[in-house]
Amino acid sequence: MGRCIGTATPAELEHAQRLLTDRHVTAPFVEPGDDEYELWRAGKLVPFYLTELLNAGGHFGPEVDTACLAEEPAVDRWEVGVEYPSWEQTVALARFLDVRVRDLAHPDAEPRHHEVRPRLKISGLAILSFEPAAVSAVTAGAGGLLHDQVTDTTTARR
Repeated sequence: MGRCIGTATPAELEHAQRLLTDRHVTAPFVEPGDDEYELWRAGKLVPFYLTELLNAGGHFGPEVDTACLAEEPAVDRWEVGVEYPSWEQTVALARFLDVRVRDLAHPDAEPRHHEVRPRLKISGLAILSFEPAAVSAVTAGAGGLLHDQVTDTTTARR
């Protein structure tokens, strides 16, 4: 929404409710496919989902950043939506949490600017989007990565 809930439109409230209630972990980690890559590339990751899964597993501290191929405080910055994880970091996070990449995302999520976005996690605050600039900084130029990897592997065999 990007503003105080008291000033949100009914559509914004419905959108937030959908993101908060639709989340569910469907299966343990498996290597992601093109559909999950496209969710990541479109900025569909939801910071709140990352926080909830990390908290549920009792995961915190620099060990989480290391497991996610990041340097502290990257994961904290992901949780407030001011930094977007790379594709490799997203896959590492899903693997660490033993969930699929799709369980870190929602198809209705979209990057949104928040005038009053916190710098640190605040208990009880559900952050539902990443800053658009954070998403574009990481995904700009990201094409069909999974397709390109298959093509590169095929070309390398010739």
